[in-house]
Parts: sequence; C-alpha cells; structure tokens
Amino acid sequence: MLFFTRITDFRRRRKHVAPRVGITRREILAGAASAAAAASVSGIAGCFPNVGGKWPDASPEAYSTCGCTPPDGGGATSTEDQPAPIAGASTVVTIQRNDSIDATGKSLHQPQLDIVQSMVDGVLSALAGGAANPWSVILPTASPCTRIGLKVNCLNTFFATSPAVVRAIIKSLVSNADICPGNIIVWDRRLDELNGAGQYTDEHLQGARLLGTVNSPKDFHGPGYSPEFFGTFQGSTPLLSRILTEQTDITINCPVLKSHGQSGVTAALKNIYGIINIPKEYHSTKDGKVNLQTALPALYNIPAIRKSIKLTIVDALQAVTLADTADRPDAVPGRIFASMDPVALDRYALDVVNQLRAKRKKDPISGSIVSWLDNAYQLGLGTKDYKLVDLSPTADGGVGSDGGAGTDDGGAGSDDDDAID
Repeated sequence: MLFFTRITDFRRRRKHVAPRVGITRREILAGAASAAAAASVSGIAGCFPNVGGKWPDASPEAYSTCGCTPPDGGGATSTEDQPAPIAGASTVVTIQRNDSIDATGKSLHQPQLDIVQSMVDGVLSALAGGAANPWSVILPTASPCTRIGLKVNCLNTFFATSPAVVRAIIKSLVSNADICPGNIIVWDRRLDELNGAGQYTDEHLQGARLLGTVNSPKDFHGPGYSPEFFGTFQGSTPLLSRILTEQTDITINCPVLKSHGQSGVTAALKNIYGIINIPKEYHSTKDGKVNLQTALPALYNIPAIRKSIKLTIVDALQAVTLADTADRPDAVPGRIFASMDPVALDRYALDVVNQLRAKRKKDPISGSIVSWLDNAYQLGLGTKDYKLVDLSPTADGGVGSDGGAGTDDGGAGSDDDDAID
C-alpha cells in the first residue's frame, strides 16, 4: 500500500514548576535493612531484590548460543555533565491503519500481525530517513551481541503493550540488525503481569526472553533491583531494575497510550516508573511533599535510565483516553508512533489523547497537569517542539477510530498497592 507523508511543526509553551521534598532517604535505607533481616531469617537474603543480593542471569546459555561472551555489567551507569535545554523540533513518526485491529480491538491473528509488522517497519524506516537498515541509524553501535531490552507496560490487566508490536520489533531487530534473539529481553516490573496482561507467546517472542524484575508481589525471585543508589529525589531513594542496569545494554521503550489522573498522559517518560522499585512514592501527595510534575523528569534524567533508552515506540492500537491508567481501553486508534526524543514524543501523545477526547466532546487535559513536559525540556531531555511525519494512508493527521474496546464500567487493573504506574 502506498502512503502519503505530511510533515508538520508544532509549538508548545508551558510553565516551569519548582521541586518539593518528600520522605527521607534514611527511611528508605532503614526499610531495606529490615527487609534484608527478614530475608535472612527465611534463608533467601542472597537473592532478595531490594538489598543487593545477586540473582543469576535468567538464561546464561543465551550468550553461548549467540556466540557471545557474557559481559560485565549492563546499561550506562556513569554520570555526566547536566544537559541543557535543546532547541528546535525533533521528529515523531506516526502511522494509523484501521485494519491493524480486529473487531475486538486486538491484533492477534495473522492479518493483523502482518499489518502491524508493516507499520512498525514503516515507522522505523521513516525515523531513520529511509535507510535500508533503520537500526544502523537508530542504534549505530549495536552488534549481534548487543543486549537489548524491550521495556513494555503490563500494569493494566485489560491491555498491555500489544504482542503484535513486540513481535514486529523483535523481527526487525533480528532480520535487519542481526541481533541474536537470545540477547533480547522483553520485560516489565513483574513476570505475573507479563504472563497475564501481556500474553506473549513463543510465536511473538521469536526466541527472545520474557523476564520480570520480580515474579510477583509475593515472589521476589527474579533479577531484582540494583543495590546501587542513583540519587535521592524528593526525599526518596529509588532502586533500578537489574534488567536495565546489568542485563541489557540498550533499552527500547514500548509503552501503551493511556490518560492518567496525575500526569495527564502516559507514554515515554511515565513508562520508566516500571523501572524503579517505589513508583507510588513519586505520585503527588495531598500534603504537597511529593510533586509528580518535577519527580517524573528528574527520575528519567537518572543517567542509567536516560542513556539506556535510545528509542520509544508507542503502542496506540488501543488506548485509555477518558479514564485512568488501569482502566479499560475506551478507544482503538489503530496507531503506532515513535521518536528518539521522549519529550517531543510525549507532546504528540498528549495531542493524540486530546484529539480523541474531543471526538467524545470531552475537555482537553489541563495544561497544568502536564507541566512535567516543560520541566523535562528544562532538564535537556528533549525538545519543546516536534516535527510530525505522518505515514497514515490519508495523511490527515487524524487519530483513527474512537470506538470503545471495552465497557464503561472498567475498574482498576489490580488491587495491589504496587499497581501505580
């Protein structure tokens, strides 16, 4: 199918928000010490995820299968000079096809799998300026032994990052970048969520591995969290998933598109809450001790996170646009979009959600609730503006179907206290 391309510039201006202070680092360390003592009693102190125990690589034989030597360490952890705000506009590539989803809003059957593959391939090619091998431009340092993590989002029990999108990215990495499938990890904070909401089968994984930072809220087996401290933010000290810090070299961020009660929209930046061990500590509190608007960009700016994530591909085949992050999808945009700039991409994500809300005659998301975008710009995480490359058949910049993929009585995806993302 032939696609027409339209390039558009968008300008945004918002207001900076000052940081506030939350709970103390000492309290976090005391909690970790208590957890370590409890783990020691039960004989599992060596693998407890929050206190520095070493959990072995889930599949060390993957390295020998790929003809690679197991490396020391993982993603970038070094510090560097603080980036300055970036002028200009970054490219965001988008594509919309109604036939990418079936009548149930899913993309599980071969016709949809093939269409989603073509959408992902088209977006990557356009993002790389039409290069035959887009990864040579997007990931110029990657080799067959490079370990790549696909950080998906499976918090919402009603929908997660689509298996079709995951499959398409893996197939492109293997066929175009010669990445060994055994060196690709599809991951999120919990394995039970990956197996539940994710529903990733061997056919989707194509030889890649599926891994949660921990197995479940009651089963802490898994890689766990790094014992290294990466800073204290608004009074709390987060730990990062060892999948990011030790088991992968590069991260491809693969969020779903959702509205959110505190951040307005969930896409590139918000998906990193699934990397840290205490995401609920970084949502705004009623007493004003924690402010998501400053916490979110500060967390993304941790060098180990910022330097690891090279690309974000947003799965907007389904979306939540009228409710909160764990509610049922209420729209099926049939859209995928991507950028190497997380701030530019999140500005486009906000515009997509607001267009979908307008179709339902709902007010746009308030500008004050997305002031984290300006704070992210001030930290040098991305540009204030975006240049849109639209590969949709009509190239009208529209957002596709607004049909609901669920009922209006959608509830929270989990009663677990950790179900905050």
